[in-house]
Amino acid sequence: MIELNRTFLGRLSEQLSDLIEQQSAEVFQRAGIVIPVRSSSLMTAIATLGPVSAADLVRALDRSHQLIQQKMPKLLKLGLVSRRPSPDDQRVMLIELTDKGREQLALLDSLDAEFERAYAEMEQDAGPVFDSINRAITALKARPLIDRMGV
Repeated sequence: MIELNRTFLGRLSEQLSDLIEQQSAEVFQRAGIVIPVRSSSLMTAIATLGPVSAADLVRALDRSHQLIQQKMPKLLKLGLVSRRPSPDDQRVMLIELTDKGREQLALLDSLDAEFERAYAEMEQDAGPVFDSINRAITALKARPLIDRMGV
């Protein structure tokens, strides 16, 4: 494998994300969780916000409208969420968890302590990854690469 330098930090971060997704998918499968790994935070947001519009999810998760909309068909097909028109505005569709979605999210929530322990153990080997990633995101939002590079 080619070793990447800091120029390719985005690619390296993507590799970490992919690795976490693959390994989490194994955990999900063993636990009987059908929620797609990359939709876990979306499912949690839907549960937290209650019947919610896609626009509200975009704001809550700081993700694109397109990404939220792309994930919906799979969640609907799996029977994890349902959609219905808003009583206030029939043009707005509200998304909410189904009974199956709540059951699946409860299964995922039951693994929180195990995920925390596993990541804490990983950080014993790799250092404070979670905090470092959060600090990097905050730093780049405050001062983008273009400003740091002076080009």
